[in-house]
Amino acid sequence: MKKLIKSPVINAICICLFTAFYWILFRPQSGAVNSEWIEFYYGNSSLWSLWSRLIHNGLLEIIANILLGVTILIIILLVLRRRSYDEYHTEKLTHCLVIAIVLTLIAIAVFYLVMLSEPLWITGKFTLFIVVHWATVVFSNLVYVLLCWRR
Repeated sequence: MKKLIKSPVINAICICLFTAFYWILFRPQSGAVNSEWIEFYYGNSSLWSLWSRLIHNGLLEIIANILLGVTILIIILLVLRRRSYDEYHTEKLTHCLVIAIVLTLIAIAVFYLVMLSEPLWITGKFTLFIVVHWATVVFSNLVYVLLCWRR
């Protein structure tokens, strides 16, 4: 495992595949908000009502394009880094991956609690969960790449 994460190219491939998957999902759907995949939220929560309006106003396309741009920046920085990561960097990345797994499990538990408390509008809630997860992965990878850039 450590041999794999020593290579910046593996990091670039993984973040590229992850972003491409979500970009392919979100980009076309943002233009199709009048379809049945997501309806306006008609509940008591102002947070979900706001999120519903933002989705219908094309926010998913903006988010997808921003995260695609950040991913391209990450890939450029990783390609420009011609040497492999040393033991210090791989240890840091291993810790970051463990923390990301723990935070993802916590987020899944919170998402489940949100769904139990109000099971309406599951598509919109799950979309917010995926957006937060995707943005966290992309921006944390950018921070990691920038921190390792000089060393």
